[in-house]
Amino acid sequence: MTTATTTRERNEAVWNQSSALLYDKRLEEFLAYWHDDARYEVAYPVEGFPPVVEGRANLGELFAGFAAAAERIRVHDVRFHQTDDPNVAFVEECMTADLVNGGSYENSLVIRVTFRDGLIAEMYEYYGQRAHEDLMRNLGFAS
Repeated sequence: MTTATTTRERNEAVWNQSSALLYDKRLEEFLAYWHDDARYEVAYPVEGFPPVVEGRANLGELFAGFAAAAERIRVHDVRFHQTDDPNVAFVEECMTADLVNGGSYENSLVIRVTFRDGLIAEMYEYYGQRAHEDLMRNLGFAS
């Protein structure tokens, strides 16, 4: 029998481990925490960034682009909130990145994460829209 505590611990471990791999740019290992048919969606679409990405391979391309643009990625003030639904959690965090072009990125995020069979099945991300627009301009993906 799975208890609420073990479900939360499992989901939080998946989140923390996968995130650490992304920030370390270990993308193949990071993607192993995602379902093949996983989906990533943003609440506030911005120019130069796809509003929806589906499938592990496409997610790999998206996250590889960000990892390549960043010299260093860090997060702080991470708070994991498991809901009563054992497959859904919300994560709050502040992300900062030093970009390889000398720029920087800082944004506060709230992410609804859906888990399935111990892997990430879906992320719906709310971020500071203006900060993300600035990032896309800084990287040359938006005007």
